[in-house]
Amino acid sequence: MSPPRRTLSPHAPLPARDRAARARLMQLLGRRRPLVKGGLVEMARTCGNPNCHCARGEKHRSLYLAARLGPARKMIYIPPDLEEPVRQWLAQGRQGQALLEEMSQASLATLVERKKPTSRSPGSTKERKPC
Repeated sequence: MSPPRRTLSPHAPLPARDRAARARLMQLLGRRRPLVKGGLVEMARTCGNPNCHCARGEKHRSLYLAARLGPARKMIYIPPDLEEPVRQWLAQGRQGQALLEEMSQASLATLVERKKPTSRSPGSTKERKPC
């Protein structure tokens, strides 16, 4: 007699942890606010004007967003009035990434649990060899 067949149906009930993460992700996406993956980089530069304060050591500070645009990594200048919104977009992007990771871990735990060997029939003494 063969062991019962295990299935990994896409319609199988999700673990509570996965359902909770999905609900939080849907709330995050439902806000219709931008989500950005990247990081902020502050640079200090001189402008080249010999009469400017930067020529005496007080460099001009500017903020850039380091992010991927397609296959290329770009540094996008962020004007001071956009700094706070961009920081919020980055925080929301990190939150979305964390929720996706949580969902992935829950799904992997489900896979490992369902993959565990089922009990063998009483007359079977043969062990499976690992691949």
